[in-house]
Amino acid sequence: MARVLIVGGAGYIGAHVAQALVDNGYSVRIFDDFSNGLRRRVDGKFDDVVVADVLDRDALVKALDGIDSVIHLAAKKAVEESVANPLKYYENNVGGTLNLLAAMTVKNVKKLVFSSTAAVYAPNDKSSIEESDPVEPLSPYGATKLISEELIKNVGIAEGISTISLRYFNVAGSSRIEFGDNSKDNLVPKVFAAIKRGNEPEIYGDDYPTKDGTCIRDYIHVGDLADSHIAALKKVENSMVHEVYNVGSGSGYSVQEMMDQISESMNKKLHPIHAPRRAGDIPQLIASISKIERDLGWKPKRTLKEMIDSAWQSEVGNSQ
Repeated sequence: MARVLIVGGAGYIGAHVAQALVDNGYSVRIFDDFSNGLRRRVDGKFDDVVVADVLDRDALVKALDGIDSVIHLAAKKAVEESVANPLKYYENNVGGTLNLLAAMTVKNVKKLVFSSTAAVYAPNDKSSIEESDPVEPLSPYGATKLISEELIKNVGIAEGISTISLRYFNVAGSSRIEFGDNSKDNLVPKVFAAIKRGNEPEIYGDDYPTKDGTCIRDYIHVGDLADSHIAALKKVENSMVHEVYNVGSGSGYSVQEMMDQISESMNKKLHPIHAPRRAGDIPQLIASISKIERDLGWKPKRTLKEMIDSAWQSEVGNSQ
């Protein structure tokens, strides 16, 4: 049974990936410092858990004992915080990736799947973004992911490590109640948090050149995203590659459409407050997923309704 180290495996996406690995016959070791990860996602589900920081290279070397491949999801990810405190982001995201690559080289582990982001792309007005489109991150967060992609590719070529970087678009939903999203920055939990405080959710900008004036984004169910990691892992196990792939639904949903679906899933009428545009928000960002469909045979299965219904069920379940 192949053994996989999941760095950041107690996070929202990490726990879903860990479960998908187990469901596909892999043995899993989770490495997490629990700065964002939650105990409820691992306790009683995964026995092999290393509590340590990606900045601790010795801990990474030890954690790679007996490991065949690595999925690297550990990162700081709040865009606004990255602008205010770029040093923290470069240290954690780039430094952590560098440490992991060094540890993998020491332990001769030759397979890596990396969690990247659509935040690496330059703003453009194409109907969908392809992997070959220009990259020019608008935030230090996006910059740290792009630098990490380059590190991974260059070290991979030099050290004979097969690598895939997955550029996530917007992730929502939950496959298990206790795995729900606790991020303060993602749209769906942000709406739930506002309602819990007795406030109406905010829509930033309603004057974009889109069908209803609100931003359009590509949302993917976290269960589909987890499945893409299995497809990527099988690829690096079976061939020497240094690739990047978009992971999204290939469909665009406006912020207003998201609010309407959240309202329906909650069975509660929402009256969003229209706030000014946020700096750096572009009108539309949708993934082209033809490359990952062609190369890895992966495609998303779940609908927007399934995403939001499952997110709300998780929110209710974790509030009790």
